[in-house]
Amino acid sequence: MSEIYYYGLHQILTIDSTVLLPELEMFRVPKFTGKATIQIRVGKPKARPATARRPAERYHFYKELFLHLGFEIEIDIEKKISIVVSHLLRISPHVLYTNVVEPVLRWAFVERGYALVHGATVAFGDRAYMITARTDTGKTTTLLKILSHQRSTIDNASFLSDDMTLVSADGYALTFPKPLTISQHTLQAVDPAVLTWQENLALFFQSRIHSREGRQIAFFLGKTKLPMATVNGLVQLLIPPPKYSIQRLIPGVKMTNKAKLAGLFIIERGEDQDVMLESSEAIEILLKNCEDAYGFPPYGAIKEFLYLANGKDLRPVEHTIIRKALSGLPANLIRSSHLEWWRRIPLFVNEIAPKELIPVEEPGYDAVPAVSISPIEKKPAF
Repeated sequence: MSEIYYYGLHQILTIDSTVLLPELEMFRVPKFTGKATIQIRVGKPKARPATARRPAERYHFYKELFLHLGFEIEIDIEKKISIVVSHLLRISPHVLYTNVVEPVLRWAFVERGYALVHGATVAFGDRAYMITARTDTGKTTTLLKILSHQRSTIDNASFLSDDMTLVSADGYALTFPKPLTISQHTLQAVDPAVLTWQENLALFFQSRIHSREGRQIAFFLGKTKLPMATVNGLVQLLIPPPKYSIQRLIPGVKMTNKAKLAGLFIIERGEDQDVMLESSEAIEILLKNCEDAYGFPPYGAIKEFLYLANGKDLRPVEHTIIRKALSGLPANLIRSSHLEWWRRIPLFVNEIAPKELIPVEEPGYDAVPAVSISPIEKKPAF
């Protein structure tokens, strides 16, 4: 019998999986009572005909023809979310998580009143500041440098998340501590000695495959009819992405589980410039960046099935959650030609932090539907 791994995500969602999910390691628990919200099993995904008992909108099958090594998934949301995946995804768990589990989590969170947002988040004291950018701009390096170059007690920076942040409509950011994907350039933000010489050697090759240019090529090929989800699974099986926990990269780093959102930073490459934005404009940029994070197959083929769950379009619900969480907060666009956002963000925070930040309700947003969930734990779940 296969071992089962259990994950509890802030008492909002639970997962039991026969595949170990390294991205969710910080949420791993010995076991939990009751049935999991999401169940993941390895097997033979099947295309099942629609019936009156199991209508087509409750079930989805995706397959790429690639001999017997193909990318295949079966997602069933009849009573709970059940995912059956092919053996390729058992031995390529990073692809399983990124290409299947995280898209499912995104919309499952929305159904429960939360939004999984593409942005790094750091807390200064009890106030959280989100950093968003286009993919591969430099969020990870910026976050690592902020955390590893604490200049004074007023910085007091703590880690919440790097790639994705969970936000609630009442304006809180909840940690989503996936391992950070680094490169040789990113490693310059921390002490290189945190990695062994074997890991540093491997990083030389990993950085070339899992680089900005490599991902751009993969996204381009993903728009073709090539079996790119399968190719991606095989590539990451042979050369796993260089992922490390924040505690490994910055020993002794301060971490927090939850903090009140107090501002949004948008970082871009370009001529040095700081621009204050209306929060509505900044939120639109954030929403666009969130969509950019989900461009790789099979997302294009499964997204409508996921966000039209239960016959209701979850996209406007997600947008409402994000807008209510961030509306009225200070928003700054920071452009840098030398990629030194990490120096400038704490300066902005030091100016904002002493002031009382009361979010201003912007008109025109429908209320988020009431949901029944367990309260968030006040202590970290890891």
